[in-house]
Amino acid sequence: MTSLMITMTDVFYAIGDFSYLIFKGMRALGHIPNIILWVIIAFLLVYQTLQILKQDKEAEKNGTLR
Repeated sequence: MTSLMITMTDVFYAIGDFSYLIFKGMRALGHIPNIILWVIIAFLLVYQTLQILKQDKEAEKNGTLR
């Protein structure tokens, strides 16, 4: 009968193997994830700025701008 005991060494080796696989995949992707994140961040900054300008214009129209 085989033992189902998992040692801490098995856990650490599993974490290391998983990390190696993930970083190998990230190396293959290159700068694509960085570019995607920067595009998302730039879009959200522009969107937030437009919302602030819209709300300022509405507050000025209603006389609630301080």
